[in-house]
Amino acid sequence: MPKAKAEPTLTPHQRTVLNYIREFQVKRGYSPSLSDLALAFGVRSKNAVAKVVNALAREGQIEKDPKGRIKIIDIVDASDRPDPMVLPLFGPISAGFAAPVEEQAEEMVTLDDYIVGGKKASTFLLRVKGDSMIDASISEGDLVVVERGVEPKLNDIVVAVLDGEFTLKRLKKNKGKFYLQAENSSYPDMHAMEELTVAGVVRGVIRKY
Repeated sequence: MPKAKAEPTLTPHQRTVLNYIREFQVKRGYSPSLSDLALAFGVRSKNAVAKVVNALAREGQIEKDPKGRIKIIDIVDASDRPDPMVLPLFGPISAGFAAPVEEQAEEMVTLDDYIVGGKKASTFLLRVKGDSMIDASISEGDLVVVERGVEPKLNDIVVAVLDGEFTLKRLKKNKGKFYLQAENSSYPDMHAMEELTVAGVVRGVIRKY
């Protein structure tokens, strides 16, 4: 009788990366690169991502081709994928004076559709560190919903790469030149010495109380 294969022991972060790889492959038909994963998880070094990918390979959760690229994962049963969270929406509720209670739900809302819509493959979460965006109601520990591959507009809150460093700021322009502005008067404006690019546009904020 064949010996049963041991259940892989993955850390929560490894499972999150594995789920992201699966979702990416299903939506796009190819595997994410280390750069894609580094951007999605808000890390500066591809080496950190490579360690997680190698750990998943050792556990037999993924395979890599001779060039080191992640092979397409064979998803045997789509029922293994988690169901979306659907919750009843009540309201509106007054943030000023008290108003009569509305007991009947207006509709059922699927949270991922409400937050992301049909853009799941191009959307990711980043955890916020620091208080530079506090006046935009974005606090340390919040998760921001970021969409990449879109054209940013002036005054958008963006994930930007400023001279090789990732940062979360508001996109501004002066005398034809873009710069980044914090939403906290304690922080100065940020101007590029060499290069300023936008990696994604913030579409929402998630906070757990």
